[in-house]
Amino acid sequence: MRTCKLFFIALLVAGTASCFFWGRKSSSFQPGKVPIIAITQIIEHHTLDTVRAGFMAELAAQSFDEKTTKIVYENAHGNVATATQIGSKFAALRPQLMVALSTQSAQLLSSLSSNTNIPLVFTAVTDPVAAKLVPTKAEPGAWITGVSDFMEPEPQLDMMRTFLPALTRLGVLYNPSEINSVSFLKAMEEVARAKGIELVYAALSNTSEASGATASLAGKVDALYFPNDNTAMAAVGAIASTALKHHIPVFANDSASVERGALAAVAYDRFAMGRKTGEIAIAILKGKKPQDIPVVYDTPSEVVVNERTLNALKLTLPATLKAVRKI
Repeated sequence: MRTCKLFFIALLVAGTASCFFWGRKSSSFQPGKVPIIAITQIIEHHTLDTVRAGFMAELAAQSFDEKTTKIVYENAHGNVATATQIGSKFAALRPQLMVALSTQSAQLLSSLSSNTNIPLVFTAVTDPVAAKLVPTKAEPGAWITGVSDFMEPEPQLDMMRTFLPALTRLGVLYNPSEINSVSFLKAMEEVARAKGIELVYAALSNTSEASGATASLAGKVDALYFPNDNTAMAAVGAIASTALKHHIPVFANDSASVERGALAAVAYDRFAMGRKTGEIAIAILKGKKPQDIPVVYDTPSEVVVNERTLNALKLTLPATLKAVRKI
């Protein structure tokens, strides 16, 4: 835990130290000038990669391509030294817009945005208010807005119960240092209690702990679940394979995790989420103020099921599930 805290403190210091004090005027798109969009992502996993792909597709669809826009993308891969280098690089670039994929990335850039009035668009952030990125979702404040991936707990728990009607103990894997996970699980715990489901937690501060944390819940729970937790999503392969050895169903919150072995999820269309992020970014580049753009919460969702995992667990697809996409 101490190592994880030090990591994010270092990232915040690096971001703050990288501030480029070139005036309090925001830098929006100017005809004849090639705008720079600086994108950062704290860790690599397929879900965030899909969001980024949707974002790039929307830019291209609206003629913000390599001919008209300079796109700079950097991934820290969870490395403090790399994150510091990225901060320095962004400082030198003087971008017209910054884009942050995930809560941690957005928190890293928020002080930079506030100090320089450079618009920041976040995406795949579960609770931007709890993360102190915006004061309210309807009125996000001066320079920061974006797209949330918060999903109500009830439809997820109801989906799990369709597979496992006798579900009463649900194991939860999460990183306690991710405010997005902590915030969501507080809401989920209340709903689960009302449904007679007890949440049994296992923490993982990094991906190397995933197998051990998963195994520690064997024999104690009826199923496993992880929310939009970047640490857990990056380690889904280890989680799914370990759980399968113990014949434990794993439920996720994203389709990419289902593709990599989780049984099922009520999942957002992450590509569509990226495109919505792109729409917001382009509107800001064309002159719209971030404070006039409420945080978006309406990305389309679907139920996805991994047929191979379903068969391996000797389960059947519930007839009550509608519009299921099989993977």
